[in-house]
Amino acid sequence: MNTKKIFTLILIASSFFASAQQKQKVTKLPPEATTFLEANFKGIQIQEMYKEAEGTTFKYEVKLANGAEVEFNNRGRWREIESKTTTLATTMLQPSVGAYIQKTYPNAKITEIKKGNRFNFVKINDEINLQFDTEGNFYRIMPD
Repeated sequence: MNTKKIFTLILIASSFFASAQQKQKVTKLPPEATTFLEANFKGIQIQEMYKEAEGTTFKYEVKLANGAEVEFNNRGRWREIESKTTTLATTMLQPSVGAYIQKTYPNAKITEIKKGNRFNFVKINDEINLQFDTEGNFYRIMPD
């Protein structure tokens, strides 16, 4: 293959991958995501919603007026919530998670919550990462 053809193929491939990684603004979320936001962020206005490619699938990112950002998978199931400006509620996790944090860290500001397949992670005060099993039992403090 000559150099010109190789260069053209590289240019086409790179433009394809670059466009696949771009965020697209959306006006509608999957029903499960909408229900989640209504239940856990009632009355808080949505500022922006994006759909972004993620490997062979995609994810949704929602930015709320209170500074929180929520990430959903392609089905609308929440995966991560983060906020630098306001403390997050743990209402989307088991009640025992909130009770543990309130008892052990009474003045804690919850800044990030991640939902995994086997564990959930809660970051408090932007420095302590707590790990809980999916039943809501405290598992350990995660190293940074």
